[in-house]
Amino acid sequence: MNDLASAPVLPSTSPVLYPLSDGIGSAALIQYAGDDKMIVNAARVSFGGDSDVPLTGRDEKLIAYLLKHKHGSPFEHNLITFKLVCPIFVDRQLVRHRVGVSKNEISGRYVELQERDYTPTQFRKQAPSNRQASVEDDGSLDQNAAREVWKYASETAFKAYHQLLELGVTREQARGVLPLSLYTESYYTFNVRSLLHFLELRDHEGAQYETRLFARALGELAEPLFPVTFKAWRSLNSH
Repeated sequence: MNDLASAPVLPSTSPVLYPLSDGIGSAALIQYAGDDKMIVNAARVSFGGDSDVPLTGRDEKLIAYLLKHKHGSPFEHNLITFKLVCPIFVDRQLVRHRVGVSKNEISGRYVELQERDYTPTQFRKQAPSNRQASVEDDGSLDQNAAREVWKYASETAFKAYHQLLELGVTREQARGVLPLSLYTESYYTFNVRSLLHFLELRDHEGAQYETRLFARALGELAEPLFPVTFKAWRSLNSH
């Protein structure tokens, strides 16, 4: 069994995914502790039935039962740490669901922020019947004009940021002019329970498209670590 105090740090060749396909936005698996057997043992310890024997078919049925009946605490005795590089507006949608999640983010008070700005490859239209949703462009959007406006706003904001720094303004104030499309980077540590809860909320058709891409990346990175749990969870959520 893996010990939380000695979580394996993965080698530099650990998986890195690029959800936005721009070579900047990324999700990387940093470390993890626990496995499907740990989840089973956390449940069976209630009856003094935890053991070091390999996972069995009976154990797999127990995991499915726990998920189906929402017995969540056995899924908390593990950790998965990711490093995310994502636009600020994506990060703010991730951090809203941080029950059971730890987070540390790069600070614009400590360092001068890099000029890394996300630009959509395709602009979407506002959904007519949902104030928080979008729909694909039906051809009525001037994509080139939208891209130029975005580029101008970004370049102007970064120019103002650097001008303020050159004037001697403190970093913590100068950063206030930077756009929400600026890339930020954070460490997020989930347990399986908190990660599955997050995926239910953010890998969902009601979530913003860019945020869904990052949620899917986290699921893709975590699934090989807890394959039985994810298989049972996906089965329950496919109906």
